[in-house]
Amino acid sequence: MSKQEFVGHTKQLAEFAIGARYENLPGEVVRECKRMLIDSLGCALGALDTESGRIGLAFADVVGGAPSATIVGTGRRTSPMMAAYANARLGGVLDADDTFPSLGHFGNTTAFTALATAEHYDRTGRDLITSIAVGFDLGARLCNAIGLPFKIEGGKVVGYTDRGGGSVSQAWAAIGAAASSARLSAQQTEHAFGIAGVNTPLPTLSEWAGLVDLPMMKVADPGWVSQMGIAAILLASLGSTGYSELLDRDVGFWRFFGGDRLDRDALLGGLGKDWLILDTTYKAWPSCRWIHYPLTALENLLLEHKISAEEIEKVIVRANPFSVSRRFHVQQPTTVINAQFSYAHSFAMLALNIPVGPAWYWEENMASNRVRAFRERVEVIPEPLAADLARWVERGQFRRLPGGVDVHARGRVFSETIDNARGDPWRTETLLTDRQLTEKFFGMVAPAGSKNEAHRRQLGERILDTVERLEEVTDLGEFLELLDLNSI
Repeated sequence: MSKQEFVGHTKQLAEFAIGARYENLPGEVVRECKRMLIDSLGCALGALDTESGRIGLAFADVVGGAPSATIVGTGRRTSPMMAAYANARLGGVLDADDTFPSLGHFGNTTAFTALATAEHYDRTGRDLITSIAVGFDLGARLCNAIGLPFKIEGGKVVGYTDRGGGSVSQAWAAIGAAASSARLSAQQTEHAFGIAGVNTPLPTLSEWAGLVDLPMMKVADPGWVSQMGIAAILLASLGSTGYSELLDRDVGFWRFFGGDRLDRDALLGGLGKDWLILDTTYKAWPSCRWIHYPLTALENLLLEHKISAEEIEKVIVRANPFSVSRRFHVQQPTTVINAQFSYAHSFAMLALNIPVGPAWYWEENMASNRVRAFRERVEVIPEPLAADLARWVERGQFRRLPGGVDVHARGRVFSETIDNARGDPWRTETLLTDRQLTEKFFGMVAPAGSKNEAHRRQLGERILDTVERLEEVTDLGEFLELLDLNSI
């Protein structure tokens, strides 16, 4: 690939980031930005009482900074970098945040970088919506342009690359969201892209994928990447320069992450017209997205045949190749992060009707004898239909991927195999509706049996009402005051 072939790509993205305006956003994009903000806020507020969440809050307190942005749920104000760090880390703790079908998690990175910078620069609700749209689009475009983390030859997957890890999409989502609010010059924004690009966390998928005892963050800390995006903007605004042609060279950004090419059409095609936030998938349950395919099949069977947990003798999970490694087979997880990747735990939570949200990881549910007994009845095997991964790639994405379940109960076997999971937006029956998204939000903010549940629900109602009319909000500080759980 010649340098000439890529000239101007960085500049085009920079001009897009600073030039996008609310008035030019399609109505469906505005609506999806609000949905993403609601989902991200719910995920973060639901994680405030977790160990990982408390560590993130403590880190923000230690580092501190001039108080120009808010940490959600706490009433605390700090620097925009630390607010973005704490909020985005919280948003990923329960693994309930959205998933882009090119294997990226960057919705909460987008939303909380946008929120912190919009508050810092005294922007309006309309500006916040625009920043979310821009940030997500940049993250998705880089994700698509670099491609899936495996090698395909002759239509078959023949191996995996080392470039996976999520930090690429998170980094560009963060810098895009921050750039939209900062409104620097195009040249300054190009430099900010360069500063953030070369400071993007390393791809860690190959290291993380082989672990059974998982660290608190997954392949990258979304908080770390979010603060980096804001730092790059602040440095550029002060005059710092960076690699201003980061996407324009043969040895450019994608090479740093093991990519052998940059797909120009995926990067720039339809820029400003085709908004990729419409392609994201929302999670119905707080666990790894790969688990959701068989989990959707289980939910369908339980509802259709009215099967109770007590009737189930055994569950055979048929999983795709991404979700058959050892961490998915952990029968009795002892930590929150391990439970998020345990088929046995998620299936027990669904079958036993544990309220969806942080309750899935409350100590009494993690250690319950009833839960432990059900987990022992869950077995994971490969799904034969999903063995040829290349067959299921559409437009560089996994929009369908088979998964299934065989439930042994009542002296017979109930089986179902599905291609789409709950939350996939391409089919009416799997799209997470506004009502379902709201139910998930309340499950996070005011889980059944939680302290001050009724007051938390009232707070949640006010948050939803404000997000619904976000384009009318002129003072984001007033909106963020609603998010203080300590006020109830």
